[in-house]
Amino acid sequence: MRSISVLTALALTLIAGFAFATETPTVQGEYIEARSASVYVGACHFGAEFMEGGKEATLVWNIQQGSWNDVSLDGLTVVAVVSAKSNLAIDTETRKSVLYMDPSTTAAQRTALRDLLTTKHADVLGKVVTTQTAAVEFTKQGTKYDVTVGEVLTLSANRYPCANCTQPHQIWYEPLTAIQNAIVGKSEVYHYKNGHLPVTWQQGGTANNVFVGSFSM
Repeated sequence: MRSISVLTALALTLIAGFAFATETPTVQGEYIEARSASVYVGACHFGAEFMEGGKEATLVWNIQQGSWNDVSLDGLTVVAVVSAKSNLAIDTETRKSVLYMDPSTTAAQRTALRDLLTTKHADVLGKVVTTQTAAVEFTKQGTKYDVTVGEVLTLSANRYPCANCTQPHQIWYEPLTAIQNAIVGKSEVYHYKNGHLPVTWQQGGTANNVFVGSFSM
């Protein structure tokens, strides 16, 4: 009887090890989030923006490596634009989003990217209105990030050199998704216009409205 128990335990261990070994590989890369309200600012400015602002955000996943549903996503960038009726910090019920992927992605990659994001971040994206193909460009030079989506979106951001370069008590928001090594940044150019969401914005001047970090999902 004892030998049977030992064999059973060994079999279960082997099965568990096999299942672990065949799990879907983790998708990793860099993440940028730009909000339509300042995330790092004085208390009065934060209070003035909170009720009427912060209803929109741009989320950028620059995938360095990984796969989903056995489809390689290495080197791809996917962008989501999210909007809600109220500040995204408190409104999780009315969120709508559009996903943007580069035309160079294959049909299988687009399906995998959409399934990955709607599986891992359904609460963040809300209702995905549509998935669009447009030229998605992501470039990084030092602390500077530039993201463009065709003629729909332009984001030029510069993060602070380090996490300790900001005062924690004046960071009023958290990133909409869980990221590692989050650092605040400021957008220098940020505008969006597309008919799939009932929003458009053209930012004038710089704003401390960006989070930069790394993601793993």
